[in-house]
Amino acid sequence: MATINNIIFDTSAMPAALTTRSFTVVGEPGSQFTMTVTNEDSHFYNFSEEVDKNGDLKVARAFTATPDRLDVKTIDESGSYTSLIQFPAITDDDHYYVTLYAVGDTDLNSILSANDVYILPKIYQYKDTTLTFSLSSAANSGTYNTLPSNVTATGVSSSVVNAIPSQVTKNISFAVSLGSSQFVIARQPIADDFEFTTTTTTVSSSDSTGETLAIEVADISKLSVRMAVTGTGIASNSLIREVIPGYKDYNKSSDLEDVYVIPKIKSTNTEGKEIISDSPGGTIIISNASTWNSGVTLTFTSGIRDVEDFNGTVLEVNNLALTIDPVVTTTDAAVSNSTTIPITSTDGIKAAESVIISGIGVTGAPHVDAVSAGVNVTASSAQTIENGQTITFTGSSRNATITADIKVLQYGIDDLTLTLALDNILTVG
Repeated sequence: MATINNIIFDTSAMPAALTTRSFTVVGEPGSQFTMTVTNEDSHFYNFSEEVDKNGDLKVARAFTATPDRLDVKTIDESGSYTSLIQFPAITDDDHYYVTLYAVGDTDLNSILSANDVYILPKIYQYKDTTLTFSLSSAANSGTYNTLPSNVTATGVSSSVVNAIPSQVTKNISFAVSLGSSQFVIARQPIADDFEFTTTTTTVSSSDSTGETLAIEVADISKLSVRMAVTGTGIASNSLIREVIPGYKDYNKSSDLEDVYVIPKIKSTNTEGKEIISDSPGGTIIISNASTWNSGVTLTFTSGIRDVEDFNGTVLEVNNLALTIDPVVTTTDAAVSNSTTIPITSTDGIKAAESVIISGIGVTGAPHVDAVSAGVNVTASSAQTIENGQTITFTGSSRNATITADIKVLQYGIDDLTLTLALDNILTVG
């Protein structure tokens, strides 16, 4: 009886693109084998090999619902057989099982299997990850006109550990405008103004534990210190101060020491076997005393500083800047040694010391003391200006532009949206 001794096959995770992998079956001359490859839909790889007179495959390699397997192969005097399998491009995660069968007067080396069948470790194929950059204004969404379209970048998921990162630089330019009112720059944006959110649920109430800062939650795996916390009963402006695996054992804890216990849970591993593992649940300590019920959904918000720990995304943000357009209008009556300046439009003009008036005839650098909507502005010093003269107001506006060069060094394990919080950088009203 001849023996199949080994199969050499790369079972590491694959990217979404069409991927071809070779395999080599090693055995004694005369040993025979066949193979099947199935995907998550229980479709079979057709191992298409027959070619036409031009050397092209008569049937394209593919997975189909029709059961199929590799034609029986016989190991020759070289002691091995090598061929390839072509895995298709995907748009959602997939996985595959490769099974080697000894046939005829052949057995498998006992290192591979105790019988004539050997199933290789499950092979995963992960869809590409999409990183989305967007804008939002929680406080003034009704005042903004339609916000600019999102900017996206897509590349190989970092779940594919051996892949070469598909680095790209996105040159972002978001032009935003108001339908009414006006804004001024609150401050220049920083990278952490691009925010992401995640959620988990509470597993006990503050009444049951007697706690006001320590919250037991279902999953701490993606939570970090400094994340903002919101939810029913949670005090405003609360942050995570500490993340602790497991839950407090009140019977074993004392005034000198708190004891936390990590529960065990049943789960299924990548090979479909039931295993016992640590629960992802744990305790977060927040900054402000709060009350909460069990089963409440908590939302956690953080910025770019935490994205690598969150899902493996690695970014470099350069040239991040905010500019607001000047308001340009004209006088609609002559001004003679007066602080009242009649203009054709006051849209976007705010009464503030930082809003400066300029133009031919304007002396000094007067600011706007008052605005009479649609009629005139009051300058901080008297001016003499001709009718129809162009006047410029800098410091407030209804139009602004945010620009940035964002280099994606590594895509995360799953899709992620980073939303620039406009309320952090622009004050409306």
